[in-house]
Amino acid sequence: MSAKSNSQKVALEITEQTKKDICRELPAFIRAIEGIEYINDKSNYTDGNAFYYDPEDICRKYAKNSNDVTRLLLHSILHCMFLHIWGTNFKNKKLWDIACDICVEKIINELNIRSSKTEKTDIQNKVIENLSDKINSFTAENLYYYFIDEKIEPEQLDIYKELFYSDDHNIWYKNALYSAEDDDETIEVEARSIYKMQDERQGQYQENGETLSNMGNSHSDSENQWKETANQILRDIEMFPSQFGYSSGNGLQILKNVTQEKFSYKDLLASFLQDNEALEINDDEFDYIYYTYGLRLYDNIPLVEPLEYCENNKIRRLIIAIDTSGSVKGSLVEGFIKKTYAILTATDFFKKDFEIHIIQCDNEIKDVAIIKNERELEEYMNNITLHGFGGTDFTPVFEYADNIFDSLTNKKHFNGIIYFTDGDGKYPEKTPLYKNAFVIHDNGFDKSRLPLWATPLYIDKNHLRER
Repeated sequence: MSAKSNSQKVALEITEQTKKDICRELPAFIRAIEGIEYINDKSNYTDGNAFYYDPEDICRKYAKNSNDVTRLLLHSILHCMFLHIWGTNFKNKKLWDIACDICVEKIINELNIRSSKTEKTDIQNKVIENLSDKINSFTAENLYYYFIDEKIEPEQLDIYKELFYSDDHNIWYKNALYSAEDDDETIEVEARSIYKMQDERQGQYQENGETLSNMGNSHSDSENQWKETANQILRDIEMFPSQFGYSSGNGLQILKNVTQEKFSYKDLLASFLQDNEALEINDDEFDYIYYTYGLRLYDNIPLVEPLEYCENNKIRRLIIAIDTSGSVKGSLVEGFIKKTYAILTATDFFKKDFEIHIIQCDNEIKDVAIIKNERELEEYMNNITLHGFGGTDFTPVFEYADNIFDSLTNKKHFNGIIYFTDGDGKYPEKTPLYKNAFVIHDNGFDKSRLPLWATPLYIDKNHLRER
């Protein structure tokens, strides 16, 4: 038997034993551990479908400290459980990779199983403790934005990488290789190399890069499977905490975030842009001769039913109100407007008769812009000037909306109000007769202060930031 074949055989045995050790100490992880393939390769990484490992590296790690192999496998599995693999739309991939690594290493340390402690564990915990004091919720996304805000020095990032790096992430970016902008060309080159290696193994690689491996087609399916796996693990842990022995508060919260059905601002805006037009008979298409002939011939039974319709071509209106009081930061407002702009320009609703009233209001209306086409929206977005910074009163905008609503013969032509705010302000006393939603970016807002008629959407302010 060659040395290469021997190392593959030994590495497979090590991997199988490591899987058993993890499942014995963490029964809740059985579904995750057994739910993917284990394939030997030239480096250690996961694409969500399989865990690829370098046999020689596995043997070296095991010889040095068997716990290193346990951590490697747990590290990759947790990336899948927390959906890090599919969060690759962050501009700075190096920061995202490091944030993901720190997050999963923190969870492994919190698991505190016998087979996971290594020589790095204690110093990792000190670094994590220091970072935890500066981040409210220790997720990869929040850590990423912390690095952005603090302008972390490259030298510090190198220290973090040395402490927390475990597996290769380059394969995560395979679906965006030929379209995404990337400041770090090394990532793209290395990812292409790994992807080519996989495709050569399957005999599917084409040199021009236009057709990639079919593995990429299972991207969304794999993500959904891991969501379900995370959901099952969460249910098991919450129902039988003592049996499954998993008490990581941070890990459980991340799992809850992963498994929660999220209704995004994009979904909300789309629901307000739905066509509310009333259908009417199209007089140009309907043939009244056959219709009246049938009534005479068959004793009031029409020969042709009036099935031809056309849309009532009246302008529909939507109000997007922005809280510009002193308690709302200008950067959040700008982020909200930019996100709204991105969503609207990605649709074709401006091809219809539609106008959007963008209102800035603190305790009174400060500015109203009526947008009727994409060009006007782009001009508004590029020349944002905020007005206000006083107290917060929502009633002026609703009075403005009442006037529009009352003036319309067909009330369906008013699509309602979306109000961006921190939620803290004076609400109208009477219930509006039209659709409304409050997009609230303050996670600490007391929900009991909302009137019963108000529809809230709580969003993380980081979601309004450039990634």
